[in-house]
Amino acid sequence: MYPINAMTSERTPIMHTGQPRSILMVLPVAPWPARHNGISIRYYPLIESLANRHHIDLFVHSESRDIVPDDPVVDRLRKVSILHKNLQPPGIVDRILTLAEAVLPLGEPYKFARYHSDRVLCQLRELIAGQRYDSVLWVMHEYRHLLGRLKSDFDGARTVYDSIDSPYLHHAREPPTPGMMNLWRAYDLWKTRRWERGLLSGVDGAAYISEPDAGATTHGTRIPPEVIPNGIYVAGKSSPMSTLDTGPSLGFLGNMGYAPNVQGALQLHQKVFAPLKKEFPDLRLVIIGRSPVPEVQALAGADVEVTGTVESIWPHIASVRIFVYPMTAGAGLQNKILEAMHAGKPVVTTEICVKSLGAHEWSEILVGRNDDELRAHTRTLLRNPEFARELGLRGKAYVDRTFEMSSVVERFERFLLPGDDR
Repeated sequence: MYPINAMTSERTPIMHTGQPRSILMVLPVAPWPARHNGISIRYYPLIESLANRHHIDLFVHSESRDIVPDDPVVDRLRKVSILHKNLQPPGIVDRILTLAEAVLPLGEPYKFARYHSDRVLCQLRELIAGQRYDSVLWVMHEYRHLLGRLKSDFDGARTVYDSIDSPYLHHAREPPTPGMMNLWRAYDLWKTRRWERGLLSGVDGAAYISEPDAGATTHGTRIPPEVIPNGIYVAGKSSPMSTLDTGPSLGFLGNMGYAPNVQGALQLHQKVFAPLKKEFPDLRLVIIGRSPVPEVQALAGADVEVTGTVESIWPHIASVRIFVYPMTAGAGLQNKILEAMHAGKPVVTTEICVKSLGAHEWSEILVGRNDDELRAHTRTLLRNPEFARELGLRGKAYVDRTFEMSSVVERFERFLLPGDDR
């Protein structure tokens, strides 16, 4: 184990076949374990694969965990530098400048501002001193301004920025605020859109996780961003799962400490499960995911299972007949839907999710525009097992074809190292 506060560790490089390239990844949180958060879902399998062919140095900021785990992906890295989040109050000058940025039209939106930039810059320079990189992947949009200050340090490396989700789209989908606060929100949204467009300037390439995220702010930008989705990571799934071998049950999968997921699970319970329970007395609800907040834990009972953190999601997915995701907030590609569909489960969800997913309505997924439609589609699947089975199989074929991990990794590698001869 290694201490995490301002920690830098040298690793023994893994032997590669062919010509290895040198890549620096700059992430806002650690990419381990594999399904701990949105960053690890995206970058754990990427590092796991790319480190077999290339040398990867990793810088992580804002990490709150106290130790680096004994995880195989950590040993695949050549160098690791982890800077613990600075909990000291910022100085008065830092505060004044941040508040000014929040108010001025050309400033950074307040919700994305971060203090102690010089500390981050100092440790980054310590990590990269004397190192030449072929590619630099930057994911920390809160400290995106530091990339410009480091350009000369990278000595001709290809610099690319991965926004993953669109901050603007995420902000735009938040519930409206009442009264005069709505005017401030409109101003802040305008600023967020302008700021996000600026994140894509001065780099050699940019990426988003889905078409709606990529299109939210980038029309007319100098370099059109690439869309690189997450792949389906199946570690822990030991065997194929049958599609409809359970009693009548509904499921929801996701980090249950994440506000949009909490909202979706509560809506599923209140607007879909509870009314349908009157028609289907044996109906169960299974909420799968780490860190459930008290409101979600309070749903647990004779007919409602709240799993909390589990070693593997797949046996719990297998216990569910139909997955329902009444998502009304958030952005990005919903990995929880990919995983349910990969398991062959029929899925009912909302428009904001299916737009990012790209699946075909009625053929591969069902889409409810309101609570009544979500409930009606779920009732249809409960009453028609054969249709539910076929929908699940077609959905599985779609996500397995579109989000297969090795092809996603290959796309990401071409993004980082275009023209590289593997």
